[in-house]
Amino acid sequence: MEKITIIVMILGGLIFFSHLLNKLFDKTKIPNVLILITIGIIAGFFIDSKIFFGEVGRVFTTITLIIILFESGVGLKLQELKSSILSATLVTIINFIFSAGIVVGITMWLADFDFTTALFLGSILGGTSSAVVIPMVRQLNMGHKAGTVLLLESAFTDVLCLVVGLAVLESMKAGDLEATSILGNMAKSFLLAILLGLFGGFAWSLLLNWIRGIKNSMFTTLALVFIIYGCAELLGLNGGIAALSFGIVLGNSEYFDKMKLWKRIFKIETAKLNDNEKNFFSEIVFVMQTYFFVYIGIVIEFGTPLIYLISVMIVCLVIIARIPTVRLLVRKDCSPDDKLLMSIMMPKGLVPAILASIPLQEGLPYGQEIAEIGYAVVLTSIIMCSLLIIILGKKKNSKAQADISTILPIETQTETSNENTTEATDTEVLHEPDNN
Repeated sequence: MEKITIIVMILGGLIFFSHLLNKLFDKTKIPNVLILITIGIIAGFFIDSKIFFGEVGRVFTTITLIIILFESGVGLKLQELKSSILSATLVTIINFIFSAGIVVGITMWLADFDFTTALFLGSILGGTSSAVVIPMVRQLNMGHKAGTVLLLESAFTDVLCLVVGLAVLESMKAGDLEATSILGNMAKSFLLAILLGLFGGFAWSLLLNWIRGIKNSMFTTLALVFIIYGCAELLGLNGGIAALSFGIVLGNSEYFDKMKLWKRIFKIETAKLNDNEKNFFSEIVFVMQTYFFVYIGIVIEFGTPLIYLISVMIVCLVIIARIPTVRLLVRKDCSPDDKLLMSIMMPKGLVPAILASIPLQEGLPYGQEIAEIGYAVVLTSIIMCSLLIIILGKKKNSKAQADISTILPIETQTETSNENTTEATDTEVLHEPDNN
């Protein structure tokens, strides 16, 4: 009973601590992700991580991912989406290919993997984690274009990692790699999941005003998101993309009433999420992501020094490869500082950590090595991304202070000049001869 009491107290304390970290971010530039994961790593030495890899842990991480993607979709506006979708798609595809290629090359060279095994590891580590990227983007207060591109990239690569990774895993079992089946599964998972999310969003926007008449109905929107996610997964689609699409429709439902065709078909006025509902979803995301980052730290397992050398090489090369991609593909409405932040924003999450454990569970060759490298890259990518954010944040602050110190003397000189001019004018007025 005492253990449960202590755990409950710790859970409450983490929320207050996370609020404090958010408050201190402006001064320290240390993302709360890094500190919360560090807390999880320390806690992991005293907790059996196998408990957290059970079904309860997977349910928790899945719910967290659903809520984060849905709430992010609500915040996306159609205008931002239109201006970012092409850039996000190109950035996603090219960065995924480059990142997977880097992992394949290094693991074949240093870990002596065969091509199919290396491709499996490359496919699950080729993306970024939406559950890690989205909170970081919010803390950094990036521009709309840069933030939207990173959000969409992380959501899209979650799908790529799952679809490509599982397809290559089947090829590892069968001993034959089929590219056409991988591409077909990707197209189906993307497009049909988007359609399912859009349909659910349209239907709910018509019913929401009526649903609000029911007592204690605020959570019903999230309940429907869970159902849509589950339906998508049962149909072999990607539930995360369906949840994101559902959120985008609800976040932009006010535009439907302005469309003439929509008014002709539907006589019912569409509902949009009010401020209370948006704040409610935002609070839930804050709580879930706080526990999620601690959870990642708990379940991460450590490997040998060689494993971490490989992981550092992979992360460094991925960052270098992202720099020209971002600069070439994201040109408009994006500041140089935002482009630099986009280049280093490549943290991995729990999806590759879970997928990396499957070959070991199924007794496939190189299973232990795949799991160790997967865990190491997840941890290394989050740590390096956080450290680079701290460095760039401090440089940005010092640059801003230097600009202020350069501008101040000019302003002082201007004020002095204006004062002298005023004094001279006043003197002229005082000494002006009286013509009368």
